[in-house]
Amino acid sequence: MRKALLILGLLAALSVPAGAIATNPPPRVICATCGASGTGWTGCTQQTESHSAGFPYFSSVNHYLVVSYCKRAGAITSISIVAHGCDTRGLAFCSTGPAWPTGGGVGFGYATFEAHATWGVSLAPLYNNNDVLRLTVPVG
Repeated sequence: MRKALLILGLLAALSVPAGAIATNPPPRVICATCGASGTGWTGCTQQTESHSAGFPYFSSVNHYLVVSYCKRAGAITSISIVAHGCDTRGLAFCSTGPAWPTGGGVGFGYATFEAHATWGVSLAPLYNNNDVLRLTVPVG
């Protein structure tokens, strides 16, 4: 009996945070004065940059870059690339290359990134393209 109550209590404790996270996403706060260090946006979010191309009803490709970051009073406190990839349909192919930060970052109010991919259509004549995405996390 004691084991059963312990297991039920443990399951109840574990289910409350999961339910709270699922129903209450973290707030996005825009503030005029956040903390003592200045003004600007405070919170965490993601930003996506993408480029799509293709031939209707034949093939398509979508090259994307997703960056996740947190700011406090407008200054970036953490930032990282969380996804860099391609989605293809039909006879299209895509191969992602490198992605890296090019400016700003932690301690700054902005950040810039660059991401590369090669994509094309595998049908004679073979069509290839080099794609470059540039993502900017704005100041604020």
